[in-house]
Amino acid sequence: MTLTVEAYTVEVLSKRQMLKLTWEKSVEERIRQACEAKQATIDADRPLMVSLVGIPGSGKSTSAEIVSEDLGDIGCLLMPFDGYHLPRTLLSQAPNAADKLYRRGAPDTFDPSSLVRDLQRIRHGLEPMVGVPGFDHARGDPDQNAHVFHRNQHKIVVCEGLYLLHDQHGWEEIANCFDLSIFVDADVDVCMDRLKVRNLCIPGYSPEEILLRVDAVDRVNAMTVLRSKHRADVIVQSAV
Repeated sequence: MTLTVEAYTVEVLSKRQMLKLTWEKSVEERIRQACEAKQATIDADRPLMVSLVGIPGSGKSTSAEIVSEDLGDIGCLLMPFDGYHLPRTLLSQAPNAADKLYRRGAPDTFDPSSLVRDLQRIRHGLEPMVGVPGFDHARGDPDQNAHVFHRNQHKIVVCEGLYLLHDQHGWEEIANCFDLSIFVDADVDVCMDRLKVRNLCIPGYSPEEILLRVDAVDRVNAMTVLRSKHRADVIVQSAV
């Protein structure tokens, strides 16, 4: 079922920008209610698993940080999916290495089998702690055990990323790992214009090459993500 979320608008200074909050407070309350309801079920001892999905440039990562921080009183782990990028060394050994490296960020340049394994360990396992990778932007590669799930501390896990609702290319099992899925809808053209500025920091490309890559890679990825929107439990509108 799709939920229309009434705008809750305030101005806050985020870590990277002035961000206008629109849907975050309502989603936070939805997550709190779901977490409270789960306490009365046979699954009370496992964390509430939440996916937060959106196209590149939609602001989902910043919003996920804000929602997760506000849920800190319950105990919430933010688990970005960027740590499941295939390392550059592996991509460079592929038969079509140049293409894979250029398209890095597409569904087939991630490791969804490791992601589903870790999500299942968190959701159904008994380990007191589960380490999951982050992404080292300085190296451009995953950073192992950058985030740690503590079973006696984290009652909620918010995983944010592009393809958590995707149902092809090895991602078919991922959506079933979550109790609640949020899709951040956004205008593709606006997001691509934003990326054309933000991605200028990517090494190895001229400004002209960045403009071409945004349309050749990021726009294609955005359309892939949008095709999964109908699978979300809640659809909210990005302020971007």
